[in-house]
Amino acid sequence: MKYEILTSLFVAAATLSPAVLAAEPEATLRIDLTGIDLTTPRGAAAAERRIDRAVARFCRNDVEHLSFGGRRAARECREAVRVDALAQLDDRRVRQLAAR
Repeated sequence: MKYEILTSLFVAAATLSPAVLAAEPEATLRIDLTGIDLTTPRGAAAAERRIDRAVARFCRNDVEHLSFGGRRAARECREAVRVDALAQLDDRRVRQLAAR
């Protein structure tokens, strides 16, 4: 899913398995990127660190006690949400470059 990005990066976690979606309402992850210049390598790295930390909190990260299916679902959540967030980050970076 894509959302209009104003001052923050939003990521929808709609890529979870159908069983998980049936049990839980759809969630949205909001990552604050205000004040970060994505056109610089340092700014891009800072944004990616924020994304990684937010994704780790958003998707289950305490998987040691989960079943194999639960671990796979958590890993798939982290991968899908991170890919979506990075795609939105690239879009935002392009817009910042175009605005220069």
